[in-house]
Amino acid sequence: MRQRVCDRVSVIAMAMLLFAAMSIAAMAASDDVQLVDQTGRLVSIPQPVTRIVSAYGISTYYVYALGAGDRIVNAWYVQINGLSKAPDALWKMEPNLDTKLSGGTPNLEDIVSRSPDLVLTNPTKHGDLADRLIDLGIPALQYVAETPTEIKEAMLLTGEALGTETASRAQDFATYYDKMMTRIADATKAIADTDRLRIYFCGSSPLRAASGDMYQSLMVDAAGGASVSAGLRGYWNDVNIEQVLVWNPNVIIITSYGGLTPQQVLNDPDWQTIRAVKDGHVYKMPALAAAWDTPVPDSLLGIIWLAHALYPNEINIDLASECRAFYSNFYGYPLSNEEVTRLMGE
Repeated sequence: MRQRVCDRVSVIAMAMLLFAAMSIAAMAASDDVQLVDQTGRLVSIPQPVTRIVSAYGISTYYVYALGAGDRIVNAWYVQINGLSKAPDALWKMEPNLDTKLSGGTPNLEDIVSRSPDLVLTNPTKHGDLADRLIDLGIPALQYVAETPTEIKEAMLLTGEALGTETASRAQDFATYYDKMMTRIADATKAIADTDRLRIYFCGSSPLRAASGDMYQSLMVDAAGGASVSAGLRGYWNDVNIEQVLVWNPNVIIITSYGGLTPQQVLNDPDWQTIRAVKDGHVYKMPALAAAWDTPVPDSLLGIIWLAHALYPNEINIDLASECRAFYSNFYGYPLSNEEVTRLMGE
């Protein structure tokens, strides 16, 4: 009889332990954030996320713009293949850049050795890296942010993945994005399609044209302009001066990276009959910690800057004030007067 009582007590104790373990597991599972990334994949992300590897240079800036840069243990940064290439502003945003910066092709073993809670990837650049990480039990989000709207979606996705505070901050970004895009659209909606300024967006060479598939052309659309090279496909296209003469753009925009300057285009004898050159409307896109014409959060400022450059009478926005507020609110970065002057092209 006594043995049966002991056996019963043991069974009850084991059941209680099993119930407790199941409850703990359920609580842990309930702490997971379930998200659909930009490839449509459902990803479960245990909370809290304190160690991030960003294998995709674009997504790295989403993390900083959400005030979570201190959680990055390893990252790639847009167009920065070595410490000597990093702008001063990035060093100010990330004093530990020398311990975090990576380059080249992401290595699975190296990423795993960092013990990340979350890895940020891009399917085009990284193939099945996300699948391989998930097979190892490491959550991986894939980003496909190639349009201005997808930038907002990527920020919201990142915010939710990193917790309640960052989710709120991401929503603030989305609200600001909607407000500014609406202001630009409202200011330019009365301009007929035939009257919209024709924009030639070129790269590190004056004859490297942004295709219609590229983010730069979508920025032109968002700013109320019309890209003369919208019919080109793929990435940067090599064109000849005869084609640019046929396009005869009203404005020429030079990407922020590369050594090409407006003065070089303005002084080139082959370009003197082009309307943009005759009118002196050749500008270089600004950059701070990242280029404004890449799909990072800062590119919203690039759209505002571009709209202001195209239609200064219609766009009633104090660009300098917007820049100061943007970097302060999202990056926690106070712009110096010198930086503001440079960003304004003054």
